[in-house]
Amino acid sequence: MTTILRAPSPARFLSLVPHLAGFTPRESLVLVPFRGGRSLGVLRLDLPSPDEDEARFAATAIGTVCRVRDADGLAIVVYTDQPFHRAGTRDPARHTLVARVRARASDGGLAVHGAHLVAADGWGSYGEGPACRPLAEIEPPPDVEGGLGPVSRDQHAGLKLPRVGKAARRRVAAAMAELQGDGLGPEPMGGHAAAHDGARSRGPTPGVDDAAIHDLPGVFEDALSWDPCDLHPAETAVLALSLGVPLLRDVALTQWSADLDTGRRTLAWQLRFAQGDAGAPNEPVRLAGDGPRPDPSRLRRALELTRVAAASVPARQRVGPLASAAWLSWALGNSTHAGWYVSRALEIEPTHGLAGLIATMLANAYLPAWAFERPPRRDA
Repeated sequence: MTTILRAPSPARFLSLVPHLAGFTPRESLVLVPFRGGRSLGVLRLDLPSPDEDEARFAATAIGTVCRVRDADGLAIVVYTDQPFHRAGTRDPARHTLVARVRARASDGGLAVHGAHLVAADGWGSYGEGPACRPLAEIEPPPDVEGGLGPVSRDQHAGLKLPRVGKAARRRVAAAMAELQGDGLGPEPMGGHAAAHDGARSRGPTPGVDDAAIHDLPGVFEDALSWDPCDLHPAETAVLALSLGVPLLRDVALTQWSADLDTGRRTLAWQLRFAQGDAGAPNEPVRLAGDGPRPDPSRLRRALELTRVAAASVPARQRVGPLASAAWLSWALGNSTHAGWYVSRALEIEPTHGLAGLIATMLANAYLPAWAFERPPRRDA
């Protein structure tokens, strides 16, 4: 989202940052790229631990901002649950980290439009003395311009999977067993999905009935209209089983990030690959973050479906939906949630290919290409 910030003071700017991010960050470095006076989004990173290399961290953070199209400056905000002043000093918390980020920004030709600290006991600006000001100054009243009120949730909000009762899980297990008997199975398959998951299979597609597989893009598209809070056991079962098969999972994720026609083309390419056709796909690889920005409403609906699927199946069959939820979160720009889903998936299957791939991307602060597109403008 591109937003024109009417922020005549640091306090006013800090009151708007949670609304730009969609949550109130905790233990975070937040960078707000600008083009002139217009924000170009928000980048949030977990604050580095004491044993991390701050110089490398700062270089990675600014390197990411430099990829944002048209960015010519940024604002820096540190959020911490620690006191404003470092223990035994008058220095503001994380001042050395901020100094490194400032230096890397200068090296990259980016102007720094302020560097601020929001701590447990107050807020202030780096480089403007040790003054710690009351947090109430940056909390907008409920009736501020645009109807913006306080954002109480942090970046971890909404992580827990939905609760699904034992009876509902038994019905889903029975539906899964029936579908597996009809030819929808969880065995790994070929295509680039199999390469991700540590196995490259050629020849017939194992575990999936040939007639049923061609109907699945239509099912994946219909699924976006299903109510995640009221799924039929058969709907949950087909989602969980499909997301457990690398080939079908990759079709679903690609389609949800694009459209039905893309899903059909992806399935056709995957099946050709499985039969021995090694030709490269002739369109962007959506799973790598290539191509135009997805419709976020499609991704969010798909994420809710995968979360319900993960909560509804036995642990051994949960890894596919969890890895899918991780990718969808990453595609939406929510690396915190992606990391949580990846961790749960790797606890179940430490060698799972897609989960491991996403874990590597997160560790290297790798974002999808569409994250750096100039988003639609909205004044605020």
